[in-house]
Amino acid sequence: MTKVKKYLKHKDQDLLYFFNKKMQKDFLDPFMVAITHLGSLGFALSLPLLLIFSANQGAQSLGFHLALGLFFSSALVLLIKIAIRRPRPFEMLEDIRAMLIPKDRNSFPSGHTCAAMTMGMIISQSLTSLASIIVMGVSMLVGVSRMYLGVHYPSDVLFGGAIAILTVLTIVPRLM
Repeated sequence: MTKVKKYLKHKDQDLLYFFNKKMQKDFLDPFMVAITHLGSLGFALSLPLLLIFSANQGAQSLGFHLALGLFFSSALVLLIKIAIRRPRPFEMLEDIRAMLIPKDRNSFPSGHTCAAMTMGMIISQSLTSLASIIVMGVSMLVGVSRMYLGVHYPSDVLFGGAIAILTVLTIVPRLM
C-alpha cells in the first residue's frame, strides 16, 4: 500500500472514530437513528410518489424531478457498490459501535447520503434561501448519522454526496 493510500485510510478511520465514538451521546442515538431514515429506500420511494400523485401541479413536477434524480443517482451508487465491494466499518474494525446492521454489505459509496443529498438539492431549488439552508443541513445530517451509526466511513459519505451533486447538476437538468 502506498504512503498516500495508508495516510488516507488512517485519516478516514480517525474521522470515523470521531463521529462513532467521540460524538456518541445517549440522547443523540434515537435522533441519529431517525435522521438516517431520511435517506432510506422507503423514504426515497415514498416522497416522490406522494408528490407525483398529489393534486398540486407544482408538487407533481417536484415529485417527477425527485424520481429522476433518485433513479440516476441510485443507479450510479449501486454500480459502484457492486464494483468496489468495500466492507462496512463495523465488519472491519472491531471497536466500531454499529447501531444498525444494513442488509447491503457494501459500504462504498453511501446510498443514504446520496439519496438524501439528491432530494435535498432538488427540493432546495424551489425554496427560499433560509428554507434551502435548513433542507440541505438536514440532508447533510444523514451523512453524519451514517458515520455515527458505524455503517459508513467518511469517504463513503463524501462520495455519496459527490454522486448526488454530479447527478443533480449534470444529468437531471439535461432530462428536463
